[in-house]
Amino acid sequence: MSDARAKTLVVEDDATTRTLLAGVLETIDCDVDLAGDGEEALVQIEARHYDVIVLDVVLPKMSGFDVMETLRRERPHILGCIIVVTGLDIREIRTLFPAVHETLSKPVIPNRLRQAVRSCLRR
Repeated sequence: MSDARAKTLVVEDDATTRTLLAGVLETIDCDVDLAGDGEEALVQIEARHYDVIVLDVVLPKMSGFDVMETLRRERPHILGCIIVVTGLDIREIRTLFPAVHETLSKPVIPNRLRQAVRSCLRR
């Protein structure tokens, strides 16, 4: 990675999982912001540029599906920065949102997340 810290957003409603995901990203020198629901995520995405967005699908207030649908309509280029983490069927997510960078099953294996972020940053 370059000298600049990658700006990342972790969108996860479970506080423990959110903290764990952020901790993994910090091990590869990411600057991490956190959001606990889909509405908060969209506010943060509007306010700041993110190199990578780690997005859960099952969220309060607004689901990850709704976040991705909003981005597909309003800012489709951002979908390529998204790494979806979910307990749902990842094939369905890839079918609905083929532009997302990666889809990882929960529980997320730390090295898989690191690889996905590095791959996303190289694109």
